[in-house]
Amino acid sequence: MDIIIKQEIDLHQIWFRNNKSVVKRLLHPEFREVEESGRSYNFNEIVSLTDNEKHSEDRVHSQDYECINLEKNVILLLYKSALLKPSGEYGSFTKRSSIWVKSDSQWQMKYHQGTSCKAFKINI
Repeated sequence: MDIIIKQEIDLHQIWFRNNKSVVKRLLHPEFREVEESGRSYNFNEIVSLTDNEKHSEDRVHSQDYECINLEKNVILLLYKSALLKPSGEYGSFTKRSSIWVKSDSQWQMKYHQGTSCKAFKINI
């Protein structure tokens, strides 16, 4: 569980998302994502986005992680996130889910979805 949570948090960081080799290592080749707007992405689209992602002063705060074993090498990770603005305000409250699969001793994210939600209490 700790490894999956660490890798999920790593993917929140702009310096990680800008590193194509890291993204390719952490995302499964059959990766799919559905973002809050409903727009979908596949592995190749996400990898190509690494070239154009812009630096942001906003930081992702995440909390309330829960791991659910779906199969021996398949885990559903649930958690909440919010963007921390440089001003200290939080916004873009989201419930997130990721499916991680283990192959060749490496955990990779195969699916991710974020859904907007009401503001929640931030645990620091």
